[in-house]
Amino acid sequence: MTNKFFFLFLLATTFINAQHTITGKMQPKGDYEWMILYHMQGAKQNYIANTDIVEGKFSFTLADSLDVGIYRLVYDLQNQLFVDVIYNNEDISFLFNPRNPNQEITFSSSEENKLYYNYLNKTAIPQYQLDSLQVAYFSSTSSADKDKISSQYQQKQKNLTKIQQQFEAESKGKLAYPFIKASGRFNSEKPIEKPNDYLKSVKTHFFDYVNFNDKTLLNSTFITDKINDYIFFLNASEDIEVDNGLKKEAITKVIAKIGTNYSLAKDIEEVLLYNFTQQQNVTIVKFILDNYYSKLPTNYQDSDFRKDIEAKIKTAMGNKAPNISWTDNNLYNLSGFENYIVVFWSSSCGHCLKEIPLFYDFMKDNTKTKVIAIGLEEEVSKPVWEKLILNYPSFINVYGANKWKNKYAREYGIHATPTYFVLDADKKIIAKPDVLEDLKTFYKQKE
Repeated sequence: MTNKFFFLFLLATTFINAQHTITGKMQPKGDYEWMILYHMQGAKQNYIANTDIVEGKFSFTLADSLDVGIYRLVYDLQNQLFVDVIYNNEDISFLFNPRNPNQEITFSSSEENKLYYNYLNKTAIPQYQLDSLQVAYFSSTSSADKDKISSQYQQKQKNLTKIQQQFEAESKGKLAYPFIKASGRFNSEKPIEKPNDYLKSVKTHFFDYVNFNDKTLLNSTFITDKINDYIFFLNASEDIEVDNGLKKEAITKVIAKIGTNYSLAKDIEEVLLYNFTQQQNVTIVKFILDNYYSKLPTNYQDSDFRKDIEAKIKTAMGNKAPNISWTDNNLYNLSGFENYIVVFWSSSCGHCLKEIPLFYDFMKDNTKTKVIAIGLEEEVSKPVWEKLILNYPSFINVYGANKWKNKYAREYGIHATPTYFVLDADKKIIAKPDVLEDLKTFYKQKE
């Protein structure tokens, strides 16, 4: 019996010892209330747990079965503030500034994170100095000054290369290694003469050290972030046509780098489609859909995602709004008004029941605007809707059967109610106010 109890105690002790913790302290502590822990899988976040933040402190006890990889600690969803850490079956403890989490962070435990963040700190200043010398070389007109700058540059370049090699050697076999390797930057051995040649060099070598098939990198946002930097910041122009041309070239290069890794291609293309849709850049959205997303193997395409994107670009600013028909007329046939407002609402939406009466009061005396109000309803809510629209006689009230599956809801990309679209006399979309107050602001600015 004694031996049995001893065996059970040994098992319990082993189990407890197998567990690890992530503990953190904010300095300053701020007024953050909770921390959410996610396991990163590419651009996706898999929820693990959440905990309270008390006086700027928090702690997670991790299950012994938890996979190694990159974990994200989110403490401000609205402002997207978070800390990413490397978990490799060890305790993690750190102190950080919640206002500047990436720059002001110190690890007291976790060899992986100490190594990686030490690498970032050790390379940041030398790289900045090297970039500054390159800029100084561009603006220098004296051959003597150029020689002096070139000498300083070459020495800095050698030192930075040595630091990179040292950290790569030290991190071999650790989870930090692929991040350290992929973070290395190409720096020419001597300063480059012309700015255009320098920019060309940066673009050419931007992905030199990134292994697009490394599982550790793929299970983080590293590759996605790197691609976003390349497309949105390195290939940019204030001229819209030039900017779109640069974006197309950059996307083409990125997709070529990804090759036949269709899972990564799908994730990257969907991130890009989402971002360009948010920017209402119809040209680039169509470019990605037509040239890449539609050519992925069928099992890697998400038809619902594509329909949603296509609906959103249909209603991009400047586009003609999709037509809407009702019993005896349609949107395109209406005339005689400076503006039209298409609003989607529902009698089963509590927010709509509060806002639509206020919206009606605001619009009822506006003789220059016609409102087309589409009630997204199920059959069971239709009688309620029919009763409510009696309060809105100046609206053109259209019954939207099947609610979210309604034809017009899909064409307009509706996922929430109320949703407003302001059109000009030609039915082109000129505003998409999020709330009634935004709509009121739009009309005040028209006065």
